[in-house]
Amino acid sequence: MTPKTATNAKRPSDSSPSRITYEELTKRDKINLDIFWLKDDALEESANLPAPEVIAAEITADLEAALEQFATIAEDLK
Repeated sequence: MTPKTATNAKRPSDSSPSRITYEELTKRDKINLDIFWLKDDALEESANLPAPEVIAAEITADLEAALEQFATIAEDLK
């Protein structure tokens, strides 16, 4: 198993990326691996979701339709 690596940000632009191991990275001063700045668009859209009972009803209808399709296939296989 190979060690986890990260691209070294302090490299000349004309060279290929050098790799450092996870252990080397964690030994650096002021290391911060937080990714809080990543934006998840799905979280913004969650405010516009329908009410839970509406979602549950849609899921139930989809499952019932799927069950009917499976029952039809099972009958055809007999």
